[in-house]
Amino acid sequence: MSEAEVRALEGELEALCASVDDVFARPASRENLRAMVRGLLSEVPRKNLWQLAEAAGHPNPDRLQGFLAKAAWDADELRDRVRAFAVAALAADDAVLIADETGDIKKGTKTAGVQRQYTGTAGRVENAQVSVHLSYGSSKGRTLVDSELNLGRNWAGTTAEHERRCAEQGIPPERASAVATKPELARRMLERALAASVPFTYFLADEAYGQCRALRAWLEEHQVRYVLAIPKNEVLALPDGRTRQARELRALVPEDAFERRSCADGAKGPREYDWAAVQLASVSTGLERHLLIRRSTVPNKKDKRTGELVREIAYFLCHTHPDTTLAEMVVAAGQRWMVEESFQVAKGQVGLDEHEVRKWCSWYRHTTVCMLAMVFLVTVRSRLIPAPPTTRPPTVNEIRRLYDRIVLAPARTARTWLAMHWHRWRTRHQARARTSHYRTRAARAHSP
Repeated sequence: MSEAEVRALEGELEALCASVDDVFARPASRENLRAMVRGLLSEVPRKNLWQLAEAAGHPNPDRLQGFLAKAAWDADELRDRVRAFAVAALAADDAVLIADETGDIKKGTKTAGVQRQYTGTAGRVENAQVSVHLSYGSSKGRTLVDSELNLGRNWAGTTAEHERRCAEQGIPPERASAVATKPELARRMLERALAASVPFTYFLADEAYGQCRALRAWLEEHQVRYVLAIPKNEVLALPDGRTRQARELRALVPEDAFERRSCADGAKGPREYDWAAVQLASVSTGLERHLLIRRSTVPNKKDKRTGELVREIAYFLCHTHPDTTLAEMVVAAGQRWMVEESFQVAKGQVGLDEHEVRKWCSWYRHTTVCMLAMVFLVTVRSRLIPAPPTTRPPTVNEIRRLYDRIVLAPARTARTWLAMHWHRWRTRHQARARTSHYRTRAARAHSP
């Protein structure tokens, strides 16, 4: 990208924000949206509301906090606009929808949805907030287009304690009364995508969603093609009416039935595995089920019983057209990793995991604004993908860094007076907060 092209991004960002101005009732909210998006695209050390406000030139974070918590605007409408932007930029013949969850480690118990639960971010049980996201991806790029906050049994219930906690954080009664599982949240997001006529070929997800029979039945009822990872003990129906576990079917596959194919291009070359497909019982929708078996090319996993290295094996349940080839199913299975790349960009570049909001409404609004900043970067990159053979298109990270260094950084350094004003305000605010916390703690210690 040339310097002129980078400077032109400011006009593109303004046009993107102007296209959603009708979502916001007040001009102040429109200004706060632009300030927050530019802050998310900048290189501030931490993209919480304090530092986003400082980068925007606000004397304190009150404006952005009010924008997320109290201003009159519909996060669902903005989310639908973001999804439409993503489809317009990334729609292709190989487009897919991918569901997956991510977790943010939190302290305390007041933040909506926070509880002791397993999160893949830490790889263990932690006090965390877990959310389910829907990613849209193709050969042109990938981005997050929808999100739902997961509420566990500590939050969703019918007791008075559940109602009190949910009311404090503004959680809607329909979500507070019953626990919605992660597959159920994925189904709701997929329903919205189908209602919006989002073009895609497959729905992809990992074992947490693939082992949910209710989700699979819903997908088959709506004739949605899918490739879902399943556990090795998943019971599957064969065309002759018998049932077998996935690992039992793998044992029956002859060695010459495996084909070595690459499911995607990785950072160190093609991701090659040995693949085989087994025909399963057909469904009444005209689509067929297959068990797709993936085996590593070399021993890379230690057997728990013998301690020897063995080949790692994974299983996928495919719901496809009868004429779908093994190569097409392999490519579809390899596209699931695009959601991991979406999370890397969302967290590393636009601060999806650095929010400091506790309320239900604030979480959804913050997440939606992050997705808007992300779709801006992805849209710019998708336009630059048809690059000459001797070059490569810039990554999303490079685009954001160039935009900050050439457009945003000069504007920040010109306001040197603001740094001293901010320092004085922050010092006073922290002193008042510290005094208040100590006073509250002392009162609790002496209360009967």
